[in-house]
Amino acid sequence: MTGIASGKELAEEIKADVRKRVGELVGGPPCLCVVLVGEDPASLVYVRGKGRAARACGIESRELRLPASVREPELLRVIDDLNRDPGVHGILVQLPLPDHLDPARVALALDPEKDVDGLHPVNLGRLVLGTPGPLLPCTPAGIIELLHAYDVPVEGQHVVIIGRGVTNGR
Repeated sequence: MTGIASGKELAEEIKADVRKRVGELVGGPPCLCVVLVGEDPASLVYVRGKGRAARACGIESRELRLPASVREPELLRVIDDLNRDPGVHGILVQLPLPDHLDPARVALALDPEKDVDGLHPVNLGRLVLGTPGPLLPCTPAGIIELLHAYDVPVEGQHVVIIGRGVTNGR
């Protein structure tokens, strides 16, 4: 393949497929809950986009906003409540977090089965071993989907990934 691969058409196809499959689920649509701590402008835009995309696919989208001053025990209690809520199927804690919060402790508090970004150590281990759990980190999964759609061979290739994210850099 030469040139630039556009993912717009593929994204629309995937959304249509997801919307169809969500509509066929018994018991109603799944629910994604995004936890946003603080008022980081880029995070606000990103979270709004996630909610819009989820709703476009027929997925319920909830957003919990906490002040930047929230103390870690309170944030961990909120995550624990979401872990135990049977009406919440996926949890995403928007990064970056304010400096006084430990992202590793927050990731560890997530139920690995509800960890949408794949940041819990169990899910990171699965990713490194090549045996991902039920939820895949969206950016790496999207890249692989795009490469497959354009029939780009990846086995034996050298790849450069520019980024510092926990899952994207792996």
